[in-house]
Amino acid sequence: MKNLIIKLIASAALFGASFAYSQSAYDIMKSNQDLYKGDTAVYKMKMTLTSKSGKPRVREVAYYFKDYGATDKTVMVFLTPKDVEGVGYLMWGYDEEGKDDDTWLYMPKSGKERRISGSDKDNYFMGTDFTYDDIGDRELTKDDFNLLGEEELDGFVCWKIECIPHDKTERSSRRIYWIRKDSYVCQKGELYNRQGKLERVLTMSDIEQIEGIWTVKKMHMENLASGHSTLLETKDITYNQPLSDSMFTVAELKKGRIGR
Repeated sequence: MKNLIIKLIASAALFGASFAYSQSAYDIMKSNQDLYKGDTAVYKMKMTLTSKSGKPRVREVAYYFKDYGATDKTVMVFLTPKDVEGVGYLMWGYDEEGKDDDTWLYMPKSGKERRISGSDKDNYFMGTDFTYDDIGDRELTKDDFNLLGEEELDGFVCWKIECIPHDKTERSSRRIYWIRKDSYVCQKGELYNRQGKLERVLTMSDIEQIEGIWTVKKMHMENLASGHSTLLETKDITYNQPLSDSMFTVAELKKGRIGR
């Protein structure tokens, strides 16, 4: 009987390992995308832009997020310095397949908002090294996925996933992500240009659970082509606190009160 129990435990362990390995690249990326972000999220973000010469520019941003089920809404407002104060970015993301995000950029100097169209998605956001596409929730249907294997990174075993866009005109012809097996959190990303050359490297760090939610507190994007880089550091993070629906509208952005 003892030997039978040992054999059953060993068989179960092997089955579990086989199941974990047999997950498709698509399944892994879907699990990453489906990670619980909280019903709401609020935090401050320190944004450091560093030029090729090493000169830094620091900005502070207020960030708000609310999940409505089939839709989620995000608003970011620049608080400092003066040259970007009051600039707001609003995004409505949809679960509906084939429906692109609705996004607006509000510029207080002109008092007008600009709708971000599909042709703008590959442009860099506010002088950072993140594109508009990078900061949105990308539809899984836009890519083909390949599991390249497993690799240990910063002490964590990760799946290495290759993402190839269906649209060959996109800025990134190929993206590779390291997805942690313990949590499905992304640890690193490599983004290749249309010529297949590595263009940007994304590194995630200070990853921890806050109120039971996996949270990336530092994101660093290095642009190998330009020598420029962007570091995003989050602080004062709170989840699942009530947020007014009116915050996630262009009209509210124009009032200049969000984040104050």
